[in-house]
Parts: sequence; C-alpha cells; structure tokens
Amino acid sequence: MPVTDSTPSEPIPEDGEPTSFAKAKGWVSKHKPKILAVVGTVGGAALAVAVLAARHAEEQNVAEESQDTGSAADSAEEKEQRNPPTKHNVAPHKRRLADGREIDVSGYERGGSSEDEDEDPGEAAA
Repeated sequence: MPVTDSTPSEPIPEDGEPTSFAKAKGWVSKHKPKILAVVGTVGGAALAVAVLAARHAEEQNVAEESQDTGSAADSAEEKEQRNPPTKHNVAPHKRRLADGREIDVSGYERGGSSEDEDEDPGEAAA
C-alpha cells in the first residue's frame, strides 16, 4: 500500500505562504541594495560587451568592404608599404624537426628580388 502524506512538511501560516518562502522574501528585502548593485554591475558589463562586439563587427565589415572596392589610393599605399626584403646572408645553424631530430642547415643567401640589376644571370642559377 503506497504511503500518501496529505500533510505538508512545513506548516503554512495564515497568510498562505510557506515559511521557506517567507524567509527568502525577508532575506531579499534585507539585502536588496546589494542585490541591485550586483545586478547593475553584471548588466553594465553585459551591455559593454555587447557594444564592443557590435563595434568590432562594424570595423570588420568596413575593412572587408574597403578590400572589396580596391581603390587606386589603397593599392598605392600597399605598394609603398610592401618593399622586398634586402639581400642578406643566413648563418649556418641547426634546425629541430617536428619529430625531434636535429639537422644541420648550411648558410645561404636570402632576400632581394629577381629584378636586381647588379646580379649576373649566371649567378642566379648557381
């Protein structure tokens, strides 16, 4: 036979609210300024994050649109900023591979462009 308990575990006062609800209500009214401060801080932080995310998205859209248009002024600025690397020598060194082995790398010349006028065509092939 199943046990059915029709009496509540907590007595219900005359106003009809359980005592645990009344305790919670009292705690909230006692700490209301602190609760409002926390809610305000969290809400302000969430608003700030939303504004920053919107600005970031807008900046990305503007950047993508400027790349799509490709105006002549933009391409001139890119050409000024992108200079070929100067020719230089790289010293011999050891390189560690992903599998842990070390290999010797001999020195080599790096940089410069294939349009260098002071270079013989025979030197480039060597």
